[in-house]
Amino acid sequence: MKKISLLLAVVLFLFSGLGLVQASEAVVIVNGEEVSTEEYEKRLERLKYHVANIMEIDFSTPEGQEWLRVIETRVIEELIWETIFMQEIEEYGLEVSSEETEEAFAEYKQEYPSQEEFDQFLEESGFTLEEYRELIQTNLLIEKLLEMQVGEFSVTEEELKDYYENNINQYSSSEQVAARHLLYDSEERAQEVLEAIEAGDDFADYMEDGEELGYFGRGMMVPEFEEAAFGMEVGEIKGPVETHFGFHIIYVYDREEETVSSFEEVRDQIEEDLYEEHYERQVNAYFQKLYEESEVEFVEEGVEN
Repeated sequence: MKKISLLLAVVLFLFSGLGLVQASEAVVIVNGEEVSTEEYEKRLERLKYHVANIMEIDFSTPEGQEWLRVIETRVIEELIWETIFMQEIEEYGLEVSSEETEEAFAEYKQEYPSQEEFDQFLEESGFTLEEYRELIQTNLLIEKLLEMQVGEFSVTEEELKDYYENNINQYSSSEQVAARHLLYDSEERAQEVLEAIEAGDDFADYMEDGEELGYFGRGMMVPEFEEAAFGMEVGEIKGPVETHFGFHIIYVYDREEETVSSFEEVRDQIEEDLYEEHYERQVNAYFQKLYEESEVEFVEEGVEN
């Protein structure tokens, strides 16, 4: 069963048309269970800190205010879903042992090369060590719940082949060339440089006037440049090529032809792709069922959608 994280997999819904009750210490009431304003504000500040530091968002700007509304919505939705999930988990009596939590914690921590980098992650994310362990435990409980609710899935060889034929673009790569170019305002200067290179000068000696483009496919450059580049042989230098940018001298130094992976090469990947599609559909259907069966009341103005 594919593992799934609450922070990555919860489907966000728009909670429009839900009633408001009189203000209290709760920010939202889910199936009669109050979610505290304190918890909402704590998570809101954590996410604001994360966005402000990682994405360099200033919440005092108009753009920052837009981000703040998105963050507020995200936090309230996360709290609603977490509450619904935990109610389901309690109903089924699911538990996670301290050994399971510590094992998962160790796996997550291995993603960071050093203790200093892990500590930096906690600081930037706004988590204490204990809060991070609690989050892991919550995720493990939700994984157990989903494993119980989402059925197993298998496909026939014929279904795998049909999927391959209908989605072959996913398993192919288009033709690409790798190039450098020099760019000049005047055709005379471009022609002069081209003649010097053809006479023995090194293309690299003129790169202060040019750019390393690397690999690119069709449709990524202006038409005149693309037509010239894709018509050249590896090692060929051509110019001047005129575009609305100016006059180019193009050097193509590598080429990758279009490739299509065989069914045998990608069979396992297709099986995984189909499983993920099935799993996502099943999980989303379960999410929708839970929400439709839940009673959600917003308490404080400004947090409902």
